[in-house]
Amino acid sequence: MPRTLTVVATKADGAWYRTWQAYVERHDANLLVTVGVPGSHTLDRERGDWTMKNYIRAHYWFDRPLNLLEVFAADGTLVQIYVNVGSLPVLDGDRLTFADYELDVSLEGDGPPRLLDEDEFAAAIERYGYSTEFQAYCRAAAQEALALAASWTPGTAPVVPPLPDSRQP
Repeated sequence: MPRTLTVVATKADGAWYRTWQAYVERHDANLLVTVGVPGSHTLDRERGDWTMKNYIRAHYWFDRPLNLLEVFAADGTLVQIYVNVGSLPVLDGDRLTFADYELDVSLEGDGPPRLLDEDEFAAAIERYGYSTEFQAYCRAAAQEALALAASWTPGTAPVVPPLPDSRQP
């Protein structure tokens, strides 16, 4: 059985807002790749808890303020490339944590990647007091995310067993 871990997404103040279980597909010095599977439960303080409908292969770089998701339908069809702008992830035992800085990029089908959630970023600027320098850092990371999504070559759909139900934050 592959190793599993808990992924925890926090806001800029460190308060968790979403958490789920995932398999570890790859782990080296600069990168951790996880796979979430259909049927897995996600605790979500903002939108309410939900069950994953797709396979989600997530790439977390320990030296980049981005994480990239390859979203595959249960039949193996690529649905979306999604990139989050956030903190560098922290791996502590079987728990991976990162702060979400709200700006995201989505690429679906043959269209160009799109920058999303600028309204959420504007609200976070006010709520968390993002400095002008930090805002520029996040916007530069978003530009990197747009380029990454446009040039990304996704892997094949993951093949992993269902995860045990673990509903702990």
